[in-house]
Amino acid sequence: MVQQMGYLEVPFELNYALIDKKLGVNVIGGVSSLFLIDNSVSLESEGLVTEMGQANNVNDVNFSTNIGLGFNYKFSQKIQLNLEPVFKYQLNTFSDTAGRFRPYTIGVYSGVSFKF
Repeated sequence: MVQQMGYLEVPFELNYALIDKKLGVNVIGGVSSLFLIDNSVSLESEGLVTEMGQANNVNDVNFSTNIGLGFNYKFSQKIQLNLEPVFKYQLNTFSDTAGRFRPYTIGVYSGVSFKF
């Protein structure tokens, strides 16, 4: 049995610079609203897939708390490389019928920032 859930996440996060030099360190904290956009359950066996429908214990909107660290390396005043490991703990993904199970995610976000 395969259950698939997809969300659109709207985060609200704050960064606090602990070290603001060529190599910087930030603390990240905040919350996210997650809107369910995909909810499907299927049965897969020996190459055959049978769609079963949707899970009925998944909330359409749920929230998560977010905490992490941000590391950045400044190549210049306008360009920097970012690396941010973040832990997100979901608060109300499932209705009470699912027990006390609370999913979480651990992600590493990276990128290049350019300041105008």
